[in-house]
Amino acid sequence: MDDASQTHPDLPHEHASLEKALTPAIRAGAIMFASGGEIDKVRRAIASMLRGHSLEHIHILVAHNALMVTVVHHGEVMTQVQSIDGHGVDFNKIAAVYRLAKKAHQGHYPPDALRAKVEAIRRLGRVYPRTLTAACAALACGAFAVIFGGGPAAFLVTSIAAFLGALTRFFLAAMRFNVVLVFGVSAFVATYGALVLSEFLPDRQYAEMAAVLFLIPGVPLIDAFEEFIRGYFTVGLTRAVMGLLMTLALSAGMTLALVLKGLW
Repeated sequence: MDDASQTHPDLPHEHASLEKALTPAIRAGAIMFASGGEIDKVRRAIASMLRGHSLEHIHILVAHNALMVTVVHHGEVMTQVQSIDGHGVDFNKIAAVYRLAKKAHQGHYPPDALRAKVEAIRRLGRVYPRTLTAACAALACGAFAVIFGGGPAAFLVTSIAAFLGALTRFFLAAMRFNVVLVFGVSAFVATYGALVLSEFLPDRQYAEMAAVLFLIPGVPLIDAFEEFIRGYFTVGLTRAVMGLLMTLALSAGMTLALVLKGLW
């Protein structure tokens, strides 16, 4: 028996216990980051879930498509890597992981229960149906058309066009199309719909401008800015590039609709 085993006779048991705790922690962090969570919040959530294991060090590396956590326990190093497949915005999952991390930090869950909770969060569906979400986004776009200077007709046209675009976005996203393609096609549908429906309106320009506002990638761009400020330049740059690509796809879809209508 080596010196480490003599010093810590329960080391194999502790190793297995730590491995069982590390797996749900890194999976929860991946869920949080893929849902639009900031790196600092992801790091705090993972660290909270690993409290109580007498860890000497916790090292967390977050990349755009992978999350790596390395812990040092009684001089032994353990590392796990979790791939991150697909990015989106789901504040419901972010909040659920954060609440779970706080409870785990207080020792409310053993590792097996914690793993079950994390899997339940991963399987969480949408709080509201896609149709209702699309309708609310459409009404918001219609309100922007009024703010820009449009009348009731512009509000109605914008809402209908934005609703069609939002449904297109949800449909393509559910089929796992590339996010850039999703933004481009959705922008085309919303813009072309607004152009057709507002053809005889005197204030048609307001409908055409506001119909695509539901596609503005606010969360990726805001997250990128915050990551830059906090010094996470690699992830911040990746998120900024993704936000830029979404914006370019949005512009390309609008331009194609204008070209097909002979307005460009």
